[in-house]
Amino acid sequence: MKLSIVVIISITFFGMLMSFADQKTEPAPLKVGDTAPDWTLQDPEEKEHNLKKLRGKVVFLILGNRKIRKEDDKWAEAFQKDYRENVQVTAFIIADMRSVPGFIPKRFIRGQLKRNPPPVKFLMDWKGEVHKQYQTEKEKPTLYLISQKGTIVFHRKANFKKETYTELKKEIDKLLAVPDEE
Repeated sequence: MKLSIVVIISITFFGMLMSFADQKTEPAPLKVGDTAPDWTLQDPEEKEHNLKKLRGKVVFLILGNRKIRKEDDKWAEAFQKDYRENVQVTAFIIADMRSVPGFIPKRFIRGQLKRNPPPVKFLMDWKGEVHKQYQTEKEKPTLYLISQKGTIVFHRKANFKKETYTELKKEIDKLLAVPDEE
């Protein structure tokens, strides 16, 4: 009897230890100087885009959701006004699609985006994995500027403000002024 109680307690304790080991820890917050986590996401045409394949370019990421789309678009419009013609820099709106009701087909959403395209390339994060990696906020866009070498050089969680955009633009121009050494 005592042996069976010891065995049951041991199994229970071991099970608890294993469940703690299985729990995923929250990633450390990303900061300027860190290497940007890689991702592969699709646009409305189902073309895949991969951050690692963009090395050699300056990449501006605007991470948001459908509730703050207007703010995302303000950032994208300002970027396009200044950098539309520059092939050394690119921007993406990465949308957290977890809030889209499951009964709405993905093809319907893609169709809506094709009819009403955003100012920059729009990528869909259906499972929210990129948003988790980049620790986004629901109430305002999360912005990252990534250097040609894949390093984060600018990070803010902010609605569009001219002063913040001026800071971002200064960082983009600084990166574009230095030739890529890779």
